[in-house]
Amino acid sequence: MEKKREIVWTAPEFVHYPKSRGWFLILGIAGLALIAYFLVQKDFLTSMMFVLLLAMAFLFARARPRQITITLTPRGVKLNDTLLAYQQIKTFWIVYEPPHIKTLNFETSAYLNRFLTLQLEDMDPVQVRDFLLEYLSEDLDRQERLPDKISRTLKF
Repeated sequence: MEKKREIVWTAPEFVHYPKSRGWFLILGIAGLALIAYFLVQKDFLTSMMFVLLLAMAFLFARARPRQITITLTPRGVKLNDTLLAYQQIKTFWIVYEPPHIKTLNFETSAYLNRFLTLQLEDMDPVQVRDFLLEYLSEDLDRQERLPDKISRTLKF
């Protein structure tokens, strides 16, 4: 039986959760309360930091994910036209708890942005796993990362 040379699928960059006016209202009230607290404390630098964080949170909450093409090749993982070589990846793991969580995760050797989470969408996780095992080691002890859990819980 001939081995697959590539596995290709498209997926959103991240899971987008529709947000209600109430969601934005709660974010705004919480953010303004923090800003007011630090202003009362005369901690102007921290209050300005929270102004910027609140603005960024509103912008990111409204952002829509782009579709990316994910290609597993014998050389590495391609995201659109950018190749992440297997030499730059320490390990991978799959978290598959449909319908809410279907992710392929990598730990890279990068100092910043060390973790990469890709949505599997309708891909067969067993096929993806079998392909990657030819090139990488799998970390069977890893689960969904805490930032991903928080983001999913807060629908961010």
